[in-house]
Amino acid sequence: MTVGTVCPECQKAFSAPDDYLGKKVDCPHCGRRSVLRTLKQVEREAKCFEADREKSALLDRVESRQRVGAPYCEEYQTGTQRVRNFHPRMPSKFLRIRALAELLVLGAYLELFLVAVGIGLTIHLWVEGVVPTASLMVVGILVLTLLGTALFLVLKFLGELAVFFADLGDQQNNTVQLLLDLRENTDLHEGESRRD
Repeated sequence: MTVGTVCPECQKAFSAPDDYLGKKVDCPHCGRRSVLRTLKQVEREAKCFEADREKSALLDRVESRQRVGAPYCEEYQTGTQRVRNFHPRMPSKFLRIRALAELLVLGAYLELFLVAVGIGLTIHLWVEGVVPTASLMVVGILVLTLLGTALFLVLKFLGELAVFFADLGDQQNNTVQLLLDLRENTDLHEGESRRD
């Protein structure tokens, strides 16, 4: 049985015995040695090579934009007009929500510290004899631990929720700005075509 393939050098088709699959063979047209692969493998490698080439071209465009400072519309081919609304490096418009999230998380960790201090104080009071029995001390520690853990989880959840809503708002804002740019560029192109 034979395997049909394409020479990677001269791009001409030829066939070889399937025993040589994965081994080096000579091309009957150009004489170059290459590893024998099936047509599916050759097509898959060509697609991977094309995808890698596109990624490399995109990285080159990003790097050249950082060096030269070309407009966003030229580098990312978003049209011929400058982008008026969307700017990828614009800071978040939800800084207050992000500050609130940081305060909530900081409050959660401060609350854990206070619970640890409360547990230490409860143990100290038992040692000093203010708390009469060990079982009362254990109950106090359990209550502090449960309440502290619940409050910590609530504050941490609210902080994460605030960050989520700030990220969601920024994404929505970016989408609206991109759509505005697209509409303005489309309106401009339609106006130019109507004049012609």
